[in-house]
Amino acid sequence: MRWIHWITALLFITAALIGFYCGLQPAGTSPRRELLEVHKSLGVTVLVISILRLLVRAIVKAPPQPHTSSLFIRLASGLNHLGLYVLLLAMPVTGYLFSSAGNYRLRYFGTFELPRVFAGQEGVAHFGEVSHDLLAWVVYVAVAMHVLATIWHVVVLKDGTLDRMWPRRSGSGSAQGGS
Repeated sequence: MRWIHWITALLFITAALIGFYCGLQPAGTSPRRELLEVHKSLGVTVLVISILRLLVRAIVKAPPQPHTSSLFIRLASGLNHLGLYVLLLAMPVTGYLFSSAGNYRLRYFGTFELPRVFAGQEGVAHFGEVSHDLLAWVVYVAVAMHVLATIWHVVVLKDGTLDRMWPRRSGSGSAQGGS
């Protein structure tokens, strides 16, 4: 789960940064078009990994938080993690709705086309675009809160929370854990 956490984080943040950059570029220009294809492919990858991650999480429970954590910290952490899981699913889905209904290309890393289930449905395209754009700002806030909370745990509390998240090399103990 630790590796899945860090791989998901890397892919999700990369997709978010590419999306942010593309939003600053004029529509239909290069490298915006090419980067958006990478952005969409990363989104699909994040969606698949997140679904697998949730299935694994349903079987393998997260390790308990440190006993030193207050009820407020545990609740805030739980809400942030829940929000991040929702975003990991909602961002790729809304992006797909926008692209599929808006008749935009849906090539997965240049290999094959994803089906356009909602092709030509303007209402779906509008919903997908508006939702995806609004949720992007929620992503920036949620990720920033997650990173700031991690820094707080490391610098202020010094409670080993980040140590629980680093992937362990084989033979160094349990690989279970993570969020």
